[in-house]
Amino acid sequence: MIQIGSLQVSFDQRNIQQNGLSQRIGARAFDILEALYRANGAILSKDDIMDAVWPGQIVEENRLQVHIAALRKLLGADRDLIKTVAGRGYLLVAGGVQVAESRPPAGPAHELPAPPPLVSPLIGREAEIEQLLDQLDRGPVTTVVGAGGIGKTALALHAANAMHGRSGRAVCFVELARASSSEAVLDILAEAFKFPVEDAQRRTDALYDALAHSGCLLVLDNAEHVIDVAARLVEALVVRNSLVRVLVTSREALHIRAESVLRLEPLAVPEAGLAAEALLAWPAVELFLCRARALATDCATDKRSIALAADICRRLDGLPLAIELAAARVATLGVEGVASRLDHQLDLLTGGLRSALPRHQTLRATFEWSYALLDTPSRILFRRIGCFTGPFTFDAVCAVATEPGMSIAVVVSSLGELATKSLLNVEFDGPIATYRLTKSTRAYALEKQRDEGELHAIASRHMRYMKKRIEESGLAHAEGSRQGTDLNTRLSLDDARIAYDWAFSENGDPAQGVALAGALVGTLLEASLVHECCERARHALEVLDTLPGGSVDVVCEMRLCAAYASTLISVGDDVEVAISMWQRVLQLAQVARDHAFVTRALWGLWNSTLTIADVQASIRYATRLQRTAELGESRGTLLAGAMLAVSLHCFGEHEQACERLESAVAALSELDPAEASCGTLGVDPLIFCNGTLARIAWFQGKPEQAMQRVQMSLNPVRRDKLEPSLSHVLATVAVPVALQCGDVQAAARYLALLRSQVATHRFAAWEDFAECLSVQLDMQSGDEASALARLEPALQRLVARGFRRVIAPFIVSSAEALAGALRFAEAAARLDDAIKRSETHGEHYFLPELLRARGCVALRQAHALDGAAREARAECETQARQFLNAAMTLASEHGAVIWKLRAALDLATHHFERDDAARAVALLAQFDNLLDMDSPAPDIRRLARLRGKLSGATAPSVRASAAPAIAAEDDNGETLAGKPARSLWNTGAKPSPEAGTGRPQPEHSVTDSIRQKVSQGAR
Repeated sequence: MIQIGSLQVSFDQRNIQQNGLSQRIGARAFDILEALYRANGAILSKDDIMDAVWPGQIVEENRLQVHIAALRKLLGADRDLIKTVAGRGYLLVAGGVQVAESRPPAGPAHELPAPPPLVSPLIGREAEIEQLLDQLDRGPVTTVVGAGGIGKTALALHAANAMHGRSGRAVCFVELARASSSEAVLDILAEAFKFPVEDAQRRTDALYDALAHSGCLLVLDNAEHVIDVAARLVEALVVRNSLVRVLVTSREALHIRAESVLRLEPLAVPEAGLAAEALLAWPAVELFLCRARALATDCATDKRSIALAADICRRLDGLPLAIELAAARVATLGVEGVASRLDHQLDLLTGGLRSALPRHQTLRATFEWSYALLDTPSRILFRRIGCFTGPFTFDAVCAVATEPGMSIAVVVSSLGELATKSLLNVEFDGPIATYRLTKSTRAYALEKQRDEGELHAIASRHMRYMKKRIEESGLAHAEGSRQGTDLNTRLSLDDARIAYDWAFSENGDPAQGVALAGALVGTLLEASLVHECCERARHALEVLDTLPGGSVDVVCEMRLCAAYASTLISVGDDVEVAISMWQRVLQLAQVARDHAFVTRALWGLWNSTLTIADVQASIRYATRLQRTAELGESRGTLLAGAMLAVSLHCFGEHEQACERLESAVAALSELDPAEASCGTLGVDPLIFCNGTLARIAWFQGKPEQAMQRVQMSLNPVRRDKLEPSLSHVLATVAVPVALQCGDVQAAARYLALLRSQVATHRFAAWEDFAECLSVQLDMQSGDEASALARLEPALQRLVARGFRRVIAPFIVSSAEALAGALRFAEAAARLDDAIKRSETHGEHYFLPELLRARGCVALRQAHALDGAAREARAECETQARQFLNAAMTLASEHGAVIWKLRAALDLATHHFERDDAARAVALLAQFDNLLDMDSPAPDIRRLARLRGKLSGATAPSVRASAAPAIAAEDDNGETLAGKPARSLWNTGAKPSPEAGTGRPQPEHSVTDSIRQKVSQGAR
């Protein structure tokens, strides 16, 4: 039977009595009373009550108010036990509820105090309440342990009320915050039990007996500062009566035999990037929004505010007190204002409830309470470990936070003291312990460190320690990169950043900062933090150039130059700067006789010269590296061979490049992945080998094989080391090859991934490259309206940076768009410039396509001329045929079937439009049985469509008789079959190995002769 004011209520029998007489009340009113009782003194909203009493029904609010009024009338003088909380709901005051059978059967007849009423729900602690109740059921003493402000008192209150509601056990809640001695503790207990002041010993014995036999749940709140007294008291109670139940809250455990401990952790916080709806389900966010909206009803209702609230909770490590204090500031500053000021959280997080203890009214006061309980060595250690932002080890503590004379025993004892008092989190990975401070705790430790004048000395130690550890074993970055074999060597990347920033600050040590940067940049690259690596290396180099000679060793200088050069291409800096940096590395390495850095510099120069499309220079560097690699490991030889093969491909020697690359892939596939990555270069040759083979397969007219190679080029990109490898292979291989092979869906997927990566990593160069690819995708899908307006700015930015790697297709697209806008002179000039540059620097692999595009511009110009300009039109057509024939000839020399097909299709279309179908048929006959006509590649589809048109316009006999006779034309459009080979390009030539074409094949590159011939006959 439950006593609620003057009412005796049995919820099991649904019966209410008053003064021994049964009272009649409506079923809905009874259900409302039960719902309020089951809430254990917490506020129930109107919606919660209606859902419990009228489940699944739509009920007007006035019906609820009628039943509440009936209950209050029945309670009579106790009507105020049902309170209305404006804007929130109703509650049944817990102090007015008792279990009729809960009076102690024996012992002094002293009235037990009621637990404090619960004025707000406890968010996110349902599991902890159940665990606490279970521990209290199984043992006499449970201590809730946790950091200040983590919610120990609130948890104890709700658990005590829940136990009272379930078992009827009375609750004696005793606040020990103002106690400072054993006598003070006993005085507070006596006051709570209303014991008279008598002889101290007699009172103590009587008090112990009363507590032991009361049958109540004794809650001792905030016992950490009198922990020894509390431990003796509780142990004495357990000795007198093993059925006693004691619940203690403290920042450290009692350490007595009968005790079980519940360590309270912070509230769970969501990871970044979740949708607003998902964020609302996380306890920390729910608490923040609940407290903020209690003070400002309309705040934090939009998605951005909810996301900011989640970020605040993460930065406060889910600490409930800090979250509540931050939420209280929302009414003044708004959510964004609070988020922007969290770097000064000790000053921001003030203004707690007036009813709260003083140490819970500000975050700083909470830490002051704990700090005051520490002994001197523990205080010293605590404030000094504030320099660590992430997990740290025992070795790190000894190196940074201790003095030379401090013994290991003192360090161990102090760490134990900090952990015991919940100021330090201890985490385990197998047998190894690491330590971590919450952000709030670290902020307070740094404040104390600053107050003691130790900031400079500790920061300097921290920086030297970080440099040493990075150089010894590498650093495991927070985002999940490789890890050292020994956990003792793992450190936080944030610690390295903090040390770096301090070194270059006004009171720092720039020389040591440059040295640290030399160690750090490699770790940043390993972590795929390319943009950050670039910026930190750039700044360190600027400082290095101002230091006296000899301030930093040559290895550090080479590391910084190499890291800067490796990254600035992707982030969008001038490629020429990268080349100068690599030349600086090469010179330093040669003087120092550092073989590894010589190799690294030659690789960097090869890569940079390819980026500016200077293929001839890249061949020279690849050859030099090949000679250097012969003195080293076999994997270096494989890398050099693959580099040379890539350069040969860019030079137009596709067959030779293909053979070399396939051989390299076979050899590299037999190596362990770690060996194949070529060590300090950070290069996986399988990526660019398969990527180049994909492009060659496309050039050779093998779309299916090309797409297989695309996937093979993506496979080696490790999840823990995605950039810049992933963006490079997506931009230069995956997207363009998928486009040209007709797999538009795959191209769109690859492009979406590319854009996501470059946005995340701030790769300006690849961002412009992606925009150019996007224009090509739209053009292929039939949307050409804004092509030129979008393509031009991105292409110009690439060229301005010196970035010319694989941009010839974009130049072709822009020229086609210019021609489509009837801007023929601009289109021709752009292509002429690209052709000249390609010939000058040996970038021949796209040269046939540039020549074809130049011919197409001339054809479009001819079509645009009216009938009155017959002579000009004829001249344009002649020029067009010359360029298209030149493109086919050069494509044949390179073995680039797809380039030859494109030029042949344009020329055949021209013949068809001139009603010369037979010539068109003969021109296309050379591709019989050469291509898979079922391929979705746009060029092959175009070939099929054109053949379909031609089949209805030309008799078979005509096609058969014309086939052997047509291959190339002279300036007048006449067939060149049967003419002396020398008259074609004024250079030595030999017949083509392709049977039946009658097309001559130059022995050497004919680009210079093409230029000469075209300039003579067309310009």
